[in-house]
Amino acid sequence: MPDSQDAARERLSRLSGSARRLLDYAVVLEGGARYEVLRHTARLTEADMIDDLREVVEAGILVAQEGRPNYYDFTNEEWREVVLADAGEHRLPKLRARAEGARRRVESRDA
Repeated sequence: MPDSQDAARERLSRLSGSARRLLDYAVVLEGGARYEVLRHTARLTEADMIDDLREVVEAGILVAQEGRPNYYDFTNEEWREVVLADAGEHRLPKLRARAEGARRRVESRDA
């Protein structure tokens, strides 16, 4: 984790726009973001999802969860806090609603 929130924001600013949006969706999927739910939330093709996920993992912001295949979470709580703050309070309800809708669609398809 960078030494300061400014350094963290600088690192976030170097991500592509779609990778940065992926983090906004991941931050509202508490308990870890399941790959399929995250992909449907972000409305990405498989290829674009793989590219964006690779970008945020290589940046050291998200990591595959040990023991939970296809789940990703923030490498630490500091990153989660920075992304939450950067997303902004006014956007969080919309982000959560979109993520919850995607979760329901994926889970109903899996049932």
